[in-house]
Amino acid sequence: MTDLYEELSDRGYGYGPVFQGLRAVWRRDDEVFAEVALPAGEADSAAGFGLHPALLDAALHAGAFAEPHGSDDEGGGVRLPFAWSGVSLHASGASSLRVRLRSTGAESLSLDLADGEGVPVA
Repeated sequence: MTDLYEELSDRGYGYGPVFQGLRAVWRRDDEVFAEVALPAGEADSAAGFGLHPALLDAALHAGAFAEPHGSDDEGGGVRLPFAWSGVSLHASGASSLRVRLRSTGAESLSLDLADGEGVPVA
């Protein structure tokens, strides 16, 4: 995943170590799956959040693999979420997640988050 963060940095999106949590990504048809985790030194802080912001951000980084490489907007930008709907938090304090992203339209995604045992988080 280092390549993704290097590419994002080259495009003007610098992520510090805490926000580089994408560990693995794979695709199945129109679904993208990922594993994300906080760095060891940050994992204890997860208990202070419903969902640690860096962990949620890392889960969204998997969206870079939701479309063929280079298919983002004409300006070469990165798609960033600006509207949310139907969000439910089922568990808090996670320091790692399993992620499933599915396209639900031209400009929308569905995001499912679970802990390492498959128990829903959000």
